[in-house]
Amino acid sequence: MRRVVPGARRQHGRRGRCHRQRQSTLLHLLNRTYVPDAGRVSIDGVPTTEGDTGSLRSQIAVVEQDVVLFSRTIAENLALGAERGAGRARLEAAARTAQAHAFITATEHGYDTVLGERGVTLSGGQRQRLAIARALVTDPRILAVDDATSAVDAVTEHELQRAMRQAAAGRTTFLVTARLSRIRAADHILVLDAGRIAGQGTHEQLLRNCPVYRRIFTPYLDEPVPGPRTLDAEKESR
Repeated sequence: MRRVVPGARRQHGRRGRCHRQRQSTLLHLLNRTYVPDAGRVSIDGVPTTEGDTGSLRSQIAVVEQDVVLFSRTIAENLALGAERGAGRARLEAAARTAQAHAFITATEHGYDTVLGERGVTLSGGQRQRLAIARALVTDPRILAVDDATSAVDAVTEHELQRAMRQAAAGRTTFLVTARLSRIRAADHILVLDAGRIAGQGTHEQLLRNCPVYRRIFTPYLDEPVPGPRTLDAEKESR
C-alpha cells in the first residue's frame, strides 16, 4: 500500500479502470474504516493508525456516491455527524457553499421540510448537494468525494462542480471520478489500473507520460496529444 501524505491545500483526483469498490477503498483507508495489510497511510507525516480514531475521523468527511438520507427534516439531515449545537446559521452557510440553499428554501417548509425515506422526493443532484453540505457542516480538514457526479445530467454536474470548487477551498480534497472535466482541475492525479497505480502527476504530464491515461482520454480531446517519442523527435528536429 502506498503511503498517502496529502498536501495542506491540494486537490487530488483519481481515475482508474478497476472496480469502483477498489477506488472507494482508498478513501476509506484515510479514516481507518479499513487498515492496510502492509505499508501505511500518513497524514502530515503521522500514520493514521497512531492516535485516537475519533479525533482522526472528526477531521475527515466522506461524500459517498450513494447518499444516505433519513425521514427527518432537512436541517436534521444536515446536522447528522456534527457536534451538538450546530445552529441554523452554520447549516445554512454549508448549504450555500454546496449550492443547496436555493432549492432548500424553495421547499414548502425550507430547512424544516421533512424528507421522504432516502430523500425520494429529491433529484439525484439535490441529494448529492445535501451530502456535500452535510460534510461541510463539520468543517473537515480533509474532504473525500466518491464519484459524486456520475449519475447526473450536464446542468446538474455544472452546479455540483461549482459546489465542489467552493467546498474544496482551503482543505485537502480527494476525488474518485471518471469525468475528464473534474480530473483536469486536480493538482495531482493518481491513475489506477487493475488495482495498481499506473501513473501520477498533472493532467498534462499524464497525457504525455502515462499510456493508460492517454488511451482513456485522448479520444475526448480536440487535438491529439504527443507522447514521449513525438516530443523527443520534435526536440531533435530543433
